[in-house]
Amino acid sequence: MHYQEARRPQIHFTPQENWMNDPNGLVYFDGEYHLFYQHNPNGNNHADMHWGHAVSTDLYHWEELDIALAPDHLGTIFSGSAVADTHNTSGLFQQASGGLVAIFTHDQEGHQQQSIAYSEDKGRTWTKYEGNPVIPNTELQDFRDPKVAWHEESEQWVMVLACGDHVQFFGSLNLIDWKHLSSFGREYPSDDGVWECPDLIKLPVEGTNEKEWVLIVSINPGGPNGGSAVYYFTGTFDGQIFHPNEAASNALKWADEGRDFYASITWDNTEDTYWIGWMNNWNYAKTAPVSPWRSAMSLVRKITLQRHQDNYLLKQEPVISVGPVRAEKNSALTISAGESQSYDVTPYGSAEFCLEHPSEQWGFQLVSDQNEVFRLEINQDDDSYTFYRTEGQSDFSQDFASEITGALHGLKLEQISAIWDNCSLEFFANDGVVVSTNLMFPYGKIHAIELYSVKTELVVSQLTINEFPSIWK
Repeated sequence: MHYQEARRPQIHFTPQENWMNDPNGLVYFDGEYHLFYQHNPNGNNHADMHWGHAVSTDLYHWEELDIALAPDHLGTIFSGSAVADTHNTSGLFQQASGGLVAIFTHDQEGHQQQSIAYSEDKGRTWTKYEGNPVIPNTELQDFRDPKVAWHEESEQWVMVLACGDHVQFFGSLNLIDWKHLSSFGREYPSDDGVWECPDLIKLPVEGTNEKEWVLIVSINPGGPNGGSAVYYFTGTFDGQIFHPNEAASNALKWADEGRDFYASITWDNTEDTYWIGWMNNWNYAKTAPVSPWRSAMSLVRKITLQRHQDNYLLKQEPVISVGPVRAEKNSALTISAGESQSYDVTPYGSAEFCLEHPSEQWGFQLVSDQNEVFRLEINQDDDSYTFYRTEGQSDFSQDFASEITGALHGLKLEQISAIWDNCSLEFFANDGVVVSTNLMFPYGKIHAIELYSVKTELVVSQLTINEFPSIWK
């Protein structure tokens, strides 16, 4: 049966077969959330890039559709975005109510240009603009991944484009004719990494009436635990120039300090802000031990900002829009130092802990039916956590087996959510202010979760274990 193979994720989107990477063209239109993505329909490697396509009405269940965009005389179809042009600003639609416009990179043997296409039937078929490219190559080696949104204050479409060690902003009234607005980022050291898949969004600050601009950039390599990762800046944007809050000398703010969250962008035309990322890392993406598909998306996440002293932190809440098929609730759980408590779980599900009295050092571990252990340990004294991904299959890459660390940002953890699938674990702490996404490839199936305490007593006021329905059923 399709989507039921060994290791096939059951609560994360994967194509039926063949290669997938970056999410593209995320847009909500006429009752559907569209997920386009980088896809090779002819093989399980990164080549021959098309836009694959799936739709959802709830951001949980997905229906895979036919290929949306295929290569042509201008090259293969690299990453980009899509917008709902509901006022027909482009003039491309026969009806005044408009339709969908995709903005993407044409790549021809490293020669990259920006092009557009439009759809009048809810994204099922696309017509490429006869005047492509709309932004010709400027002789930059890296010139790709356009993310476009309507900027209300300046009454124009704004594009942010990845350009190697910086981003460039462009403006347009019609999605066809673009002018360069400004550049940002050369003063921020990126070592050997290339900036990719940028996004520019305005997010509410929880508990206030404020909104803050957030510039998101993916970088490869250069992640906090090696390989590819996503970081962000907060600041202001006046329709032309982005002014960051962070000085160039400050540490980067990572959206997800795990090893497997990359190329994340947001949906256009939604009331709340949602995003999704490619759940992989370029260090080993091409050899991951799965078939007939390769790569999955993260869970969809609703994102906002929280203010901590003079700093803004991204908050990510996983979107699981269905109720569990089974839920087990336990209250007033106490675990003494050096002890543990085990619970039966299914190969895909979640555990949520509300902590009444956190231990200085404690953790949980997922255990397979072949006694493989995947452990996440929290150390409040060091303001850190570590995910131990040293068991399971790792022979496909010398870089996979690792101890993955992240920061707690000085927060006392009060709430934990761990969501696992057949080959992944997503960890959210304090409602998603601390996030870590990591692949894992057990030979067996996850069948238990164990809570333990290393130092002092751990008191959990409530523990809920959920089993979720498959997104494919």
